[in-house]
Amino acid sequence: MSLLKNRYLLAATFGHFSVDMYSGMLPLILLALTPQLGLTYSQVGIASMIYSLAGSLSQPFFGWLGDQRGARPMAVLGVAAIAMTVGIMRFVDSYAILIALAIAAGLGSGAFHPQGATLAAHAPNAQRGAAASVFMLGGNTGFAFGPIFNTAIFAMTGNHMPETLAALGLAQAAIVYWVLAHQQSFQREKTAASPQTFQRAAISVIVVLMFVMFLRSWLHSSVSTYVPQMFKSFGYSNADAGNVLFSILLPLAIGGLIGGTLSDKIGRRRILIATTVLCGPLFWLLLQSSGAMVYVVGALLGLVMGASTPVTLVMAQSLVPRGLGLMSGIVLGFTFIAGAIGVAISGVIADQIGLFQTLNLNAILPVLAAALAFLLPDDRPGVATQRA
Repeated sequence: MSLLKNRYLLAATFGHFSVDMYSGMLPLILLALTPQLGLTYSQVGIASMIYSLAGSLSQPFFGWLGDQRGARPMAVLGVAAIAMTVGIMRFVDSYAILIALAIAAGLGSGAFHPQGATLAAHAPNAQRGAAASVFMLGGNTGFAFGPIFNTAIFAMTGNHMPETLAALGLAQAAIVYWVLAHQQSFQREKTAASPQTFQRAAISVIVVLMFVMFLRSWLHSSVSTYVPQMFKSFGYSNADAGNVLFSILLPLAIGGLIGGTLSDKIGRRRILIATTVLCGPLFWLLLQSSGAMVYVVGALLGLVMGASTPVTLVMAQSLVPRGLGLMSGIVLGFTFIAGAIGVAISGVIADQIGLFQTLNLNAILPVLAAALAFLLPDDRPGVATQRA
């Protein structure tokens, strides 16, 4: 079945674009609310953290619920919920209301993501990696366009922004619902995940994969959080430091598409090991570079960083095939939490020994992750066929 004709993947990708588009609006909304509500930097950070935690921690529950009830209702509800709450958030007059809406928006995000990943997994085994990478590309693109749409919609509608975003979100949710018109037949053929499912999965493999994801997410979060600050300390302007980060994040989305597609052909473990181990020397080289070389190395780093993201998602889903929603929720939620823990550790270390030295030490993290990945099962297509 061609991926372009896969209704599940089309719905998941469009929904991912929609949900992450609203997530991308949040930084600008918080920026606009800062003088309006007299917010401190810590209050802005807490609001952002609460949104992220609500989405991440709720994903395993919503994933399990999707396995029980079907992915379609949760996917549609998630798109509608985040659109309506983000629109209202722009005009709140109380910090307490802002926090309540941040929780509601986070829950909308948490409701959609495991369902979207489950729908994307409804593809032939030979195309699972490519399908996951297309799903990820939808989210990355939506997040990138979020600030642009936020500015444009506010300029056009002004105080009517909440109604506009709500109407837009309901329309997007309706499209997801329509594209998934035949999804119920698929759900009736599935059996909900049960506790015994985990007993049949190799617990040791899950633990190793989680450690690999933890180290990888630690590096990713350190890059996005501290690279602009690092280059600002090198004498770069705010704009130039932001351009360095952009040179990493844009290729990251493309890397996911390449890595997921290649993993279908040569094996997911191979892609995971190769791209993860390359992150270490490339990150170290980025910190030593200057001039145009910064952007060249940054682009290469983004490509290899993004390549492993859809791969680990598909690997986790394959461990518990009857609990796709639950495993998707665990993986996606754990990725953020692991990154948040890792970047906090880097911050504490940087306060003691300096940011440059800390980031150089962070270059070791993906090398350790790649070494651990050797303990994962060999899943090359030929090997998998022989075992079957």
